[in-house]
Amino acid sequence: MASLIAPEALRRLAALRANRFDAWAGAPSASLVDVEQARAIVIDRWAEDLCGLLNAMTRGELAELAKRLRLVVDDGSRSPALRCALWARGAELERAGTEIPPGLQPRPRLLGGHLVICAPPRGLAPPAETWPRPLPEPRPLAPPGEEPESLEELLAAADRLVGVRLGPRGRDKGAWGSRAAQLLGLVEHGRGEPDWRGDVEVKTVPIARETSGLWGVVEDPAIAMVGEGTLAKLQRTLWLARATVDDAEDDATIVSWYLLDYDPEVARLVRRYLHERPKGPRGTTQRGLYLSKRFFADCGLLAALNGAA
Repeated sequence: MASLIAPEALRRLAALRANRFDAWAGAPSASLVDVEQARAIVIDRWAEDLCGLLNAMTRGELAELAKRLRLVVDDGSRSPALRCALWARGAELERAGTEIPPGLQPRPRLLGGHLVICAPPRGLAPPAETWPRPLPEPRPLAPPGEEPESLEELLAAADRLVGVRLGPRGRDKGAWGSRAAQLLGLVEHGRGEPDWRGDVEVKTVPIARETSGLWGVVEDPAIAMVGEGTLAKLQRTLWLARATVDDAEDDATIVSWYLLDYDPEVARLVRRYLHERPKGPRGTTQRGLYLSKRFFADCGLLAALNGAA
């Protein structure tokens, strides 16, 4: 497919600087004049990442490539439709027109206008009757009694939290997370260790519906302040997928939960997607550690919300 990309597009793509989450370690060149050199860099960078290549291309570049492949695309004026059609054609070329199991060639999903490969769930989540999971109906929750004594009791409390409206957040961005923790019956120990008995960290992750109807993560969740022992908090994490409620100006609910244990693959993803940035009001000198939204596609949380691709 790279052989069909227009020369000017090849030069632009070859000169693109990798972002902080890009696994490619090559060096771009802004002074490329040789098309073959540019094509070699594009192939080296995206040889095993057709989604990444198509996501990096502009609408005009996508339209030109579709034209060269003689593809007729419904709503071809929009980049997302062009990306989907070009991925399907590239996948067909890769498998030489034969049918293969989905696991050998996982189909991407369209999130935020870009193609995203969602890994299968590797953590625990409650069962679902339909996919994507619906926004749950409102349900009451009685004030919690004692802190859950076992992991099973903690997950049962998380089940009861699904659908509970968390109420107005106000100006405190952490209010919904704190309220969810209280409704689980967690006790604040103030020792900088994971929230539940030093074993499970409880975090909310904000999600919202895409135009496709799928759930996507809408912002990078904060993990810890710099120097607070971030990795200790991620050894076992109970992620609460939180969505705002459409018919309320300032309310949210828990759509589902996802219990993720630390293992070598999760460790690799954390190293790749954990990043530092200011945390607090404008002009703050405080620094926080955040996980990129892309982590949740690779760790299986999005698949646990949307079902298998």
